[in-house]
Amino acid sequence: MINDDSLVDIGPDIASASFEYGLSLAGIGLCLQTHPHEDHLDTGYIISRHADYGTVVSGDLLLVGSGETLNAVDEMVRSTSEYGSIFDPGPQSALRLKPMSLAPFETCTAGNYRVTGYPANHGFDQGYLLYAIEQGNHAVFYGTDTSVLSEEVWDHLRRQRTRYDAVLLDHTYGIGFDSRPGDHLASRDVIAHAGRFRESGLLKENGTVYATHLSHEGNLEHDELDEYAREHGYRVAYDGLKLRFED
Repeated sequence: MINDDSLVDIGPDIASASFEYGLSLAGIGLCLQTHPHEDHLDTGYIISRHADYGTVVSGDLLLVGSGETLNAVDEMVRSTSEYGSIFDPGPQSALRLKPMSLAPFETCTAGNYRVTGYPANHGFDQGYLLYAIEQGNHAVFYGTDTSVLSEEVWDHLRRQRTRYDAVLLDHTYGIGFDSRPGDHLASRDVIAHAGRFRESGLLKENGTVYATHLSHEGNLEHDELDEYAREHGYRVAYDGLKLRFED
């Protein structure tokens, strides 16, 4: 959740997490969808925006994703409801939904943010995106569900010259594991990526690299893993973590 108006991914646990941490989702007007895998996308939250569910929706939801991801969302909505295509004006009005397609390396204005999409290295399907999210003097790079970033991504990041307050990286595989091409990162490449963000001048002096999307493969319990991470130039995120960036 970014501020009180945006999400990255409509995941299946957003409602339970919002209850646990006392965060209202009523003001969410923007979702940046990375990809359509089920652990990142629950279209029930889209379908239940319809008046048939007795839902009071506070405003439109701008759903940003690659063309491939939006097509997958559309297929899921049509296969599990009778509301029609999310690309048609009628269902868009009924669901208070506005889909916006974003191509790799494309920058757009989405809500109150400047958003750039970057291609993820995740699976054989195309259209999985990582996001650079900027507002004013602050910026976050959201890079989960990816293996090693391509040189094309690094070159574009350097040309953009955005300096990030926080970089969030995939850490599915832990200490002693190798990153899997087209899959996920392991700790050794998280270390390398964190170093490269710093060396390339892409991380602010007080900026932090956080690892998330953790699995049980080679990862220690949080405090032990975070101690290891501190020694290697990054930190380990946890459920309920809040980051505040000061001007």
